[in-house]
Amino acid sequence: MNDNTTAEKFLMLAQVREIVPYSASHIWRLERLGLFPRRIRLGGNRVAWLQSEVNGWVEAKLAARNSDSQYYDAK
Repeated sequence: MNDNTTAEKFLMLAQVREIVPYSASHIWRLERLGLFPRRIRLGGNRVAWLQSEVNGWVEAKLAARNSDSQYYDAK
């Protein structure tokens, strides 16, 4: 790996739930609706999410909140 390459990190469900305080079933529902990053099957019964995608989802939620608050502040 060179200096310009960023390694992706896999997050297990417990790690995702530390970042996003939703139940496993709610995360699954959001995934099915296309409202949360899709899990990656690693093999067998093992799945993970990309940390960059989960972080991007959180950042999008924060951006939406900030744009909503700007809308309400303008009133």
